[in-house]
Order: sequence, then structure tokens, then C-alpha cells
Amino acid sequence: MIVYKEIAKLNRIFPLLNEEKILLGTDGSITNILEILFEDACSVETIKQVILNNTNYREVVLKVNEIPLVYAISKTPFKNIEEENLREEIKKDLLSADIPIGKIIRKHNLETRREIIKIGIAEINSDLKKILKTSHNRLPKRTYNIIYKNKILMEITEVFAIRGKL
Repeated sequence: MIVYKEIAKLNRIFPLLNEEKILLGTDGSITNILEILFEDACSVETIKQVILNNTNYREVVLKVNEIPLVYAISKTPFKNIEEENLREEIKKDLLSADIPIGKIIRKHNLETRREIIKIGIAEINSDLKKILKTSHNRLPKRTYNIIYKNKILMEITEVFAIRGKL
């Protein structure tokens, strides 16, 4: 996928803010971008979390100053983390604290890359509207993998609700 072309194509059918284009296309930390844009620390509110078949499923909202900005679903297959100590530390971080994934990666000094799989528009139902405190029926979204040692460390889908909040 050529990311800038996908964003340009999406922008023609759903006009995007420049900040949304950056969030959709970055191969860096969303947490860091939100902290820069909103000039404060990013926090995580976990909505739901469960481990099935040695894979952690986590639904969260990323917030700055209690403003909900991103709804994210992550899947972390623990079998792809070969080092046992690291696997247990990441599992502990995911389960015991509301830590953004970007900060978990930084904390463990992991050399990772992000591979964007899909960029599009999410249809927002009433439950998600409440969670994100938005009136928008459609918002930009993307799905990407975080790759560590040539294996998928996490698959993440994010819905961006920054419209009208900047």
C-alpha cells in the first residue's frame, strides 16, 4: 500500500483534516502525536480486555485532558514474543495498567516498525458516539501491524475522533 495515495483517495470522498491525514499515515507513535497536538500527556481508559488463545484483546480510548480522541482495538498474540521475560513484562503492562502501546514499546526499548494494512472510514454507532463524545456518524480509521523481529507483535485498529476538539 502506498499510504499517501490511499489518504489522497480517501480525502476525495471524505474531506480530512490535516491532523487526521497525519494520524492515518504515520508509522510512528499515535500517543506522541496526540501529546504534541493537544500539549499534554495522553492517558488510556480500558473499556474491555480479555485473553483468548494466548492473545490479548484490548479495547481502549486514548484521551488527553479527559478528552476522548481515539478508540482503539489491539490484538497481541503473545506467542510471537519469543523472549519469555519480555513476553511476561508486556503482558503485565497490558493487563495491570492503562498504558498506551506507544509507551509500552518505548519502556521496553523495542525496535519496531508499523505496517499500515487499511485506511478508511468507520461508521460510528450510538455506543461509540457516547464513548468518543462525538456527534459524527463517520470518522477516519486505520488498521496496522506493529512488527517486532519480523513477527506481528500487535494488530491495531484506531478510530480518530479529533474533529472539533483541536
